[in-house]
Amino acid sequence: MEISINKISDCQVSLSATVPASDVAAAKDSILAAYSKSVRLPGFRPGKAPKSVIAKRYASDVNEELEMRLKSDIQDKCLEQNPDLKVLDFGTPEGTIAEDGSYTLTATLTVVPEFELPEYMGIEVTVPSTEVADSEIDETLQKFAESSAKHEPVERASAKGDIVVVDFKTTCEGKPTAEYCGKSVGFLEGREDYWVSLQDERFIPELAEGLEGVSAGDSKDIVAKLKEDFPISDLAGKEVTFSCVVKEVREKQVPAVTEELFAAALPGKTMEEIRDIVRENLKSSKERSNDEAKADQISEKLADQLSFALPSDLVERENENTVQRKLYAAIQAGNYDAAKDMDAVREEAKAETERNLRVYFALQEIARREMITASDAEMLNAISNMAQQAREKNLKSFIRKLQRENRMTGIRLSIITSKVIDLLARNAKVTVEEAK
Repeated sequence: MEISINKISDCQVSLSATVPASDVAAAKDSILAAYSKSVRLPGFRPGKAPKSVIAKRYASDVNEELEMRLKSDIQDKCLEQNPDLKVLDFGTPEGTIAEDGSYTLTATLTVVPEFELPEYMGIEVTVPSTEVADSEIDETLQKFAESSAKHEPVERASAKGDIVVVDFKTTCEGKPTAEYCGKSVGFLEGREDYWVSLQDERFIPELAEGLEGVSAGDSKDIVAKLKEDFPISDLAGKEVTFSCVVKEVREKQVPAVTEELFAAALPGKTMEEIRDIVRENLKSSKERSNDEAKADQISEKLADQLSFALPSDLVERENENTVQRKLYAAIQAGNYDAAKDMDAVREEAKAETERNLRVYFALQEIARREMITASDAEMLNAISNMAQQAREKNLKSFIRKLQRENRMTGIRLSIITSKVIDLLARNAKVTVEEAK
């Protein structure tokens, strides 16, 4: 196998490779031998079908597997012959089988630019204490009790913290809301037996405020001015009148924190034992949170010391992912205007993208120096988890799909990155804040 590497820029090199016809034939023969053992053809005993018959019957599958194998072998050989070549992406290789049976491949590789790696062992980080105070246990137990609370009907006027059960219809400018909009408006057309929380009603806060002090049997009109960014554009900024008939006032009744409250989840446990379990769970949660905090601080401190040029196409591609993530987070937080100035969003995201990429490259360089790799078992475990999440039952087919999409390298790098972060966290200089 002949491999040639030529520099295009600080971030790109060209790859040219030729696999002799004899090696191509040997690889194909190996694939056919594997097929011969596993496939069943009418008229032939298992494992006895001629390779020529198999090659014709499964030509498409065999040729696809042959090309994937040749590409994988070339990539492995390329890295073996060029140990200092830090390949980020093998691009989209183009391969052809010549008339003489040899295989040639060309590709443009994206490589990590040269940079000086800062000191990475002994990075100083600060994390809170993992001690669990009795007050935290009390709070956790009380939250469980709150989640088990029931709302029971009461014969009195409603107050903060109650649930008011109403039938309601709405109007806008004197017309039924659906008629005003000329289309269905869902919830705003009205509801029967609708529960309004007087504690945390956020969608229409005026509704909760207007229902304080009412009793069962009361009728009341409540005017709510909808927000300018209300999801139904025809009603944005409009006043909508809720005509309510109060059916019930329900009071929140929280059970006492006793062994009986936890009997279903922790049968036979005393309160002391329950408190010990809660303490251990809270401590584990704090430890996990601290692990994340260490990783974040290590990444930030590495980023502060890194400054070098990045592949522009990679920055552009990754920046779109950052932009989408920021928009989604903004919408989740209720900021529906986030997408109005996309240029500003992209510019803000770009700085974050470049910072993250530099840290990522630094972590890969640390992995190289510390000889951290991803084993076949770790790769298989990661891919199996991915297949399970994607509900892919045929693992072999799923692996082929990942190979076709050139995702195997990314999976391997992800595993390595995680292992490097673990190494840096174990060797960090940790300052633990006193528990408050």
